[in-house]
Amino acid sequence: MSLASATPYDSWFLVACAAGTVLLLLILIAWARLHPALALCVAAVGLGVASGMPLTQVPLSFTAGVGNLMGHIAIILGLGAVLGRLLATCGGAAALGRVLVERCGKIGLPWALLGVGILVGMPVFFEVGLVLLMPIVAEAARRNGRPPILVGLPVLAGLSMVHGMLPPHPAAMLAAAQYHADLGRTILWGLTAGLPAAALAGPGLGWFLIRRWERRGAKRAAEPADAGLTLFAPTLAEDREMEARIERGADEAAGPVEAKAERIPAPAGPARAAAAILLPVALIFLGSWADALSAPGSVPNRILHFVGSPDIALLIAVLVALVTLGGRIQTGQHHGRELLRKLTAESFEPIANVLVILAAAGGLSGILRDSGAAQATVSLALGAHMPPLVLAWLLAAVVRISMGSSTVAMAVASAMLAPMAGHIGVRPELLVLATGTGSVILSHVNDPGFWLIQSFFKLDLKETLSTWTVLETVLSVAGLGTTLLLAAVLR
Repeated sequence: MSLASATPYDSWFLVACAAGTVLLLLILIAWARLHPALALCVAAVGLGVASGMPLTQVPLSFTAGVGNLMGHIAIILGLGAVLGRLLATCGGAAALGRVLVERCGKIGLPWALLGVGILVGMPVFFEVGLVLLMPIVAEAARRNGRPPILVGLPVLAGLSMVHGMLPPHPAAMLAAAQYHADLGRTILWGLTAGLPAAALAGPGLGWFLIRRWERRGAKRAAEPADAGLTLFAPTLAEDREMEARIERGADEAAGPVEAKAERIPAPAGPARAAAAILLPVALIFLGSWADALSAPGSVPNRILHFVGSPDIALLIAVLVALVTLGGRIQTGQHHGRELLRKLTAESFEPIANVLVILAAAGGLSGILRDSGAAQATVSLALGAHMPPLVLAWLLAAVVRISMGSSTVAMAVASAMLAPMAGHIGVRPELLVLATGTGSVILSHVNDPGFWLIQSFFKLDLKETLSTWTVLETVLSVAGLGTTLLLAAVLR
C-alpha cells in the first residue's frame, strides 16, 4: 500500500499498527520474558502481516532491513570490541579511568566525561564513540562504586548531542545541505544550544538518578557482585586475578626472579591508552575535512577519505593497538602473537548477543518503512499548523518515535521541510538544530541504539527505559528550548 494512494482510514490503520507493534514488543519482553531478538522478529513479522503487506514481501523487507543496519554497524562493533578488550587487559583503561577519577573527583568526573564524549563524538558515529569510551566508563564506575550506566550518562549525552546536531555527522550534514545552511554557523550555534542541553541530560540527570540510587542502598547490597559490570569490563574474578598478578610481578622485580614466563610487563599508561582511543577519532576527523585540507579528487584527498572511513579508521587503530598495547597485556602467560590472536577471538564473544538483537531491530525498521506505517505516522505531523522550528522538531520526533533511527528522522524531516525552508523567515542553521534535537527523542524498543545501550551496560528493559530513554527525551526537549532561546536572541 503506497502512502500517496492511502485513504485517511488506511493512514490511521497503519498508525494503529505501528503503535500496536510497540505495545506487542513491550508485552513480549517485559511480561512474557521473551529474548529481545525473538520479540523483535515476532513483532516485525506481525506488523508486516497486520498492515496488509504481501506475505512474500515481509521476509524480503525484513532481510533488507537487517542488511542495511548490519552493513553499517557490524564491523564497527567487532573492531571496537577488540580495541576495548586490549584497553581493558593491558591496564590502559584502568589507568585512564584512574586519572579521571583522581584528577577530577566525584564532582568534576561527570563534566570531564561529558567533555570526552563531545570531543570523541565530534567526528565519529555514536556507536564508534561508545565502543571507544566504554572501557573508561567501566573503570570509572568501578573506582566510584556506582552503576556504569549512571556514571556513563554524561558520555552518552555528549555523544548523542553531537550525533544529532552537529556536522560533520551525516544526518546533520544532509539537513544542512537540504536547508542550505552555513556549516560554520551550524557548528557554532549547535554547540551554543547543545552544550546546555547535554549538561542537563548528562551530569544533571545523572546527579538526580545517583541520588535516587544512593537512597536505595539497602537493595543494592543484595545484588550479585558482578551485576553492575558493563560488556567491556572484566569480571571481578578476572580483575582480582589481574591485580594479584601485577602485585606478584612487583614482588618478583624486587626479589629473586622465579620464572621468566611469569614476569608481568608494566601496564599501559593513560597517555598510551588515550592515544589508542583518539587515533581513530583523528583519522575520521581528517576524512571529514579531506576536501578542505586537499584538492578534491587528488591523491591526498582520496587517501584522507579512505583512512577517514569509520571501518578503515578502526581497523588501523586496532592494528596499531596490537603493536603498542599488545606487549602490555597483564598476564603471566605470554605467548606472543598467539596470545593476541586468542584475545582478539575472545573479544568477539560478548558482542554476539548484541549483533543478533541489532539485526532483528534492523529487520523491524525495514518492515516499518516498507509497510507504510512509519510514513503514515509522519503524515500526521505535517497537518499541524505551528511555528517552523517547532514543526521541524515535531516532524523529526514523530519519525524517530515511529521508525527508531535518528539519522532517518533527520533525513525525512529535512527532505519534507526543505522546499519551504527559504520562505518561512527562520535561519536555516536553526532549522538544522531543531530537526536534530527532534531526531533524538524517546529512544525505545524500535531503536537499535536502545538495544545497544541495554546490552553494553547489561540492563533490563525497565532500567534502559528509565535511564537511556529519559536521557534522550530530556536532551531533545532541552535542545528545542535552547534552540528557541537562541532564535529569539538572533532575531
